[in-house]
Amino acid sequence: ISDCAEAGIKAVIVVGQGFADADEKGKVMQDEMVLIARSFGMRILGPNTLGVINSFAHFTTSFMPLNIEKSPVGLICQSGLFFVGAERFIGGIGKGIDIGNACDIGFYDCLKWLGDDPEIKLIVLHMEGIEQGRRFMRLASQIARKRPILVLKTGSSETGARAAISHSGSMAGDYQIYRAALRQAGIIVLDESQSMKDAVKTLLYLPLMEGNRVAVLTVTGAGGIIASDAIERYGLRVSELSRETQHNIKELFPEWMKIGNPIDLWPAVMNHGIKRAYPEVLKRVLQDPNVDGVLCIGVAMNLPEYEDLNISEELNQVVSKDNRKPVVIWLYGPNTEEIGRRVERYKQIMTYQSIERTAWALSLLTTPDFSSKTNKGLS
Repeated sequence: ISDCAEAGIKAVIVVGQGFADADEKGKVMQDEMVLIARSFGMRILGPNTLGVINSFAHFTTSFMPLNIEKSPVGLICQSGLFFVGAERFIGGIGKGIDIGNACDIGFYDCLKWLGDDPEIKLIVLHMEGIEQGRRFMRLASQIARKRPILVLKTGSSETGARAAISHSGSMAGDYQIYRAALRQAGIIVLDESQSMKDAVKTLLYLPLMEGNRVAVLTVTGAGGIIASDAIERYGLRVSELSRETQHNIKELFPEWMKIGNPIDLWPAVMNHGIKRAYPEVLKRVLQDPNVDGVLCIGVAMNLPEYEDLNISEELNQVVSKDNRKPVVIWLYGPNTEEIGRRVERYKQIMTYQSIERTAWALSLLTTPDFSSKTNKGLS
């Protein structure tokens, strides 16, 4: 570091470990490194980091080769795990910074930079601990009005907090205090790693809801009940369909069928086939002024004789003509991954791994301060 400073270098990435993440001796060495840097006007990223990535410029400082899908997502993390595992955790990164031990450059600096970047529409943070918490929260509350900020705060357990000290030298702090402060700043706090990718694709590609009223389309009555419970659990409401909508879809159902919400489509499927009944009902429900979003339940089979049950193209055709409201779907059956890829091909409809997660995704589209900025998805 002294050699770099004397050579006039103004920015250094320290990849190595064994500093505050190791022991007291390492912490002293890290502090000395920072003192040298500050006396020469130098900034340090790290130590214990893979550095940075800019997918727009096909650039990374990582010592490991990375081929990450380009997307308008900014990432600030304290582990190279989220660079290497970007596809699984996030789905794609535009620009990312692994701050490692954050001896100098930390969350505040990186959030300020990404918050001003026109190429970045959404920011994701993996946070073990943070310095200058009040300063960070003030900045985050300003940026969160313009674009969503998602935080996965780890070290919530006693064991996890101890592990954070040995991993990045971070004091994890009381999780509930962190959670309350982050949410007060307008940040979306994630409770598990899988929810990162679900939240990112929801906020990037789906339009925001004008209210909290949800229509449920299902081919299984039991699924409709589970969906109703999940919808209310996440602060949403199962909508009451307008009389006009009930009348418009009634013609697709048997005479004995009473139309309500959730809408059990199976009798209409038996009458007209799923490729006509499901998209036709979806089209008419999307036109209902009492509906702000639609939660669908569909079946995903993997046998050739059941290929007719795949309605991914038909549903996408409906949404392509009326994309004012979000449509999400939970698929069940032995072929959910393949059918899910087909559903998401046009990035108009998103799929999730459980009914509960599907309802949670819709809830993300109801309350953010940045709602006035867009109603067509961020990307």
